[in-house]
Amino acid sequence: MFTCSKILQAGMPHLDIFGLSELFCLANAGDNHWSLISKLTSRMPSEWKGDQGERIYASFVYASVTYHRHFSVEEDDTIRIECVPRSLLAPFFITETNYIKADSDIVATVRLMSTFSSTNGHSNNKFLRSTIDFHSDPFGETILESTKSRYKEMYRHNDGDLKKTQEHVVNPSVDFNAAKFMYFVNYCQLFKRYESPELSSTVPLKFREIAYFGNVDPFERVTIFSRQKNMNVMSAMNRSSDQKCIARSFSVSLQDQGEIPDVDAGIFGNVQETAGSCNALR
Repeated sequence: MFTCSKILQAGMPHLDIFGLSELFCLANAGDNHWSLISKLTSRMPSEWKGDQGERIYASFVYASVTYHRHFSVEEDDTIRIECVPRSLLAPFFITETNYIKADSDIVATVRLMSTFSSTNGHSNNKFLRSTIDFHSDPFGETILESTKSRYKEMYRHNDGDLKKTQEHVVNPSVDFNAAKFMYFVNYCQLFKRYESPELSSTVPLKFREIAYFGNVDPFERVTIFSRQKNMNVMSAMNRSSDQKCIARSFSVSLQDQGEIPDVDAGIFGNVQETAGSCNALR
């Protein structure tokens, strides 16, 4: 089985005020995820194309970051990065990336689930489902079903008790990646910046998960809605063009004594169902 392994010396690009940066971990894990797809398909990302020559992307639909804060990370620490595939049942692919100190303590784990899509016209609001061929037998059905269950629970969340916290105008030069879509890490950055800035600036994160439902066009406005309860935060991001929710985030702070949601068990607490405002994962 293919894996991705790297060694880095922790420095300013990798750290934030609490240690290993959430944004770095997501970006690095995303790069590892795409690298494993390349290994399992024998194609570079620029070669992922459909029958008509259209570009195909591995689009992230679910991400989670779990910290083990009793292990600290400081400047100049050696960190070993290990990314392994956990599930492949086309078109879905799941990886987990662990960030490990020299003494073998895992300080953070990122789980990512992607599916394949291509653009539909010139708008970032419309995508077509797609797939590519893997040189591997399917595996990891249990992990896929539990992760999809988490995604669906977040999709069904009733946002009626969330309060508007901020509006943000999407700036392509800052918020987009090279494919000219909003970068999946920047959803996290916007949630961190606007949902509960005092909390995120004073209390270390223990756990965050994000479910992604859509994207945005250049200079479109997105609105962040959130609710803080017992130092947990539930948030939603809506786009202005059609008021659809394009992502939801659930985070748990270090000081909270509640349980971190068990992704594999499909637990999301008391989820209130509502009519879907975006295309749910099938």
